[in-house]
Amino acid sequence: MAEKKNRHYLTGKEVKAIAKENNKIIRALEKKKKRKAQESEFLSELKDPANILEVEDLHSYFFTDQGVVKAVNGVSFEIPQGATVGVVGESGCGKSVTSMSIMQLLQGPYGQIFSGSIRFKSYDFKRDEKGEPIPIYETDEAGEPIMEPVLDKKGNPKLDKGGAPMTAPKQKRDQYGTRLFEMEEKVFDIAQMPVKEMHRLRGRQIAMIFQEPMTSLNPVFTIGNQLDEVTFLHFPGSTKEDAKRRSIEMLNLVGIAMPERVYKSYPHELSGGMRQRVMISMALAGDPRLIIADEPTTALDVTIQAQILDLLRDLKTRINGSILLITHDLGIIAEMADYVVVMYAGRIIEKGTASEIFHHPMHPYTIGLQKSKPTMDSDSNTLFNIPGNVPNPIDMPDYCYFRERCTGCVKACFGDYPAMVQVSPTHFVACHLYDKEKTE
Repeated sequence: MAEKKNRHYLTGKEVKAIAKENNKIIRALEKKKKRKAQESEFLSELKDPANILEVEDLHSYFFTDQGVVKAVNGVSFEIPQGATVGVVGESGCGKSVTSMSIMQLLQGPYGQIFSGSIRFKSYDFKRDEKGEPIPIYETDEAGEPIMEPVLDKKGNPKLDKGGAPMTAPKQKRDQYGTRLFEMEEKVFDIAQMPVKEMHRLRGRQIAMIFQEPMTSLNPVFTIGNQLDEVTFLHFPGSTKEDAKRRSIEMLNLVGIAMPERVYKSYPHELSGGMRQRVMISMALAGDPRLIIADEPTTALDVTIQAQILDLLRDLKTRINGSILLITHDLGIIAEMADYVVVMYAGRIIEKGTASEIFHHPMHPYTIGLQKSKPTMDSDSNTLFNIPGNVPNPIDMPDYCYFRERCTGCVKACFGDYPAMVQVSPTHFVACHLYDKEKTE
């Protein structure tokens, strides 16, 4: 009886053995992240050129003294160019860890991308032999560069040794006044990129809107300071005037009234909806190709939620970008998403178009999630809930993780974990109910 009672406890010797093995793995993964690498080591190719992001067999783990938590355990999905992909699932299923893995923001050294690929199609600066971005200059009718006076930090013309005003080729600027450089498309495997190289993508090519804007904004800096930093980091040669002009344009873009006043304000002086708009403007300041929105409306009231969702939908069209939308709210997914990914216990159990997932759900867990949402035409006085609990993430079983909570088990459910079954060109489900060979 004593042996059965204590089966969930580890001895001190076992904890030390686990910690020793974990430290060995962590050191190897940290060394890989901090290495100096040639660009060729993390260049890749997309399987489908129409995609902006391809996640393939991603494993992200947390190494604890009790064991390895497999928070993301073999996740694969794609985000097409210009599409919105929604990720749903209950708390702890791995949604946010997946997004943090894409951004390389897992809490190290214990949180690590263990294996897999995250292929992202970037629009990066074309660089010269010295590794510097190549500017685009304005030219006259004869094709000669137009010259302009060189100014110092105070805005006064610089003089050469002879006292004559110095000139330099005039660089082209975009509609926000930001300097333009030659660009080229490259596909990077984020899972193989060293941390120092991620600045090429994070905040510029891939931007993230976090769940709670009050904790994401720095309370001791003004909104303008924090917005300007994006321009200074990601657009070489930008001046204070360039950064301020771009920041105010971004605030205008997200529908903020009196942007000059908000630019000078501190986060605590703004409402929750205004702070979330500031976070969206900060995400847009780098001209991203992919926006990751991690439950962007959770802390907002219903009317502000609707405004933020309308804003995201409008901005996606305007910048021709893609959105990875993470939320618990199935109503938001139905309204916003083109494709839906359903996660459970660190794995994808179903994925397809929004129409397929909502009108023809196949996995018992997806059906249970939809039943859990209250509706106006429901006759029941109690809310539906999925019985049972998620398995221990440190000791996941070999069979289907949902088996103990499922009401539609078949004989095959007592065997191996189900493979992903394709039921239409865009609809996939990991369930033995649709594995014809095993079911028969």
